Amino acid sequence: MPRLQTFLIIIELNDLIRDLNLTKEQSELLASRLKEKKVLAPNTKVTIYRTREKDLLKYFSQENDLVFCQDIKALLNNMGLQQYNPHDWRIFIDSSQRSLKCVLLHNGNKFGSIPIAYSRTFKEAYGNISSVIEKIKYHEHNWQICVDFKMVTFLLGQQSGFTKYPCFICLWDSRDREHHWTQKVWPLREELVPGKQNKIHSPLVNKDRIILPPLHIKLGIMKQFVKALDTNL
Repeated sequence: MPRLQTFLIIIELNDLIRDLNLTKEQSELLASRLKEKKVLAPNTKVTIYRTREKDLLKYFSQENDLVFCQDIKALLNNMGLQQYNPHDWRIFIDSSQRSLKCVLLHNGNKFGSIPIAYSRTFKEAYGNISSVIEKIKYHEHNWQICVDFKMVTFLLGQQSGFTKYPCFICLWDSRDREHHWTQKVWPLREELVPGKQNKIHSPLVNKDRIILPPLHIKLGIMKQFVKALDTNL
């Protein structure tokens, strides 16, 4: 009995390309080779990957070296999300001396990450972070924010560097070395007022929306543990 030949349709081809993490050029090359071998469905076009971002460009704008999404709900709808609920998503913000990026992450990991802002020139600074928060219209969505401790400093307008009160939750005194290993409970930071307790700017977001990556916490604990070890052993 002759074996029935099955063909890859465009949806299956897209899934394969995504799994292989191919560029536009590599995607077109793979599609071309598969079509030569008569593996693809007859109506599949191999050139669609040249402009695969075309339908999404209308949701993005560029200002002062910052590329950002100005209509996130419409972007997600275009990508196949039937219903958008901000509570189902969190935003990850990361920066360095040379770049800044913002990515939407689904809380249940049901969907892939969605880049919504990027700059190759924005440095770590309160003004730059403030501009990004404004451009992506964060306060319309009020996502949870997943960031490291350095980014927390910018988001809450705290003074960076080796400060007396670096923590945004409590008034842990970094200069009070005598009590670092004996005092477990420190006074809560009741307010975030510029000019007090190493606060120099107004907060950009509500601190209750900030969640910390577990890895940063674990690394911090281990770092302090190693410091406390007896070096004479």
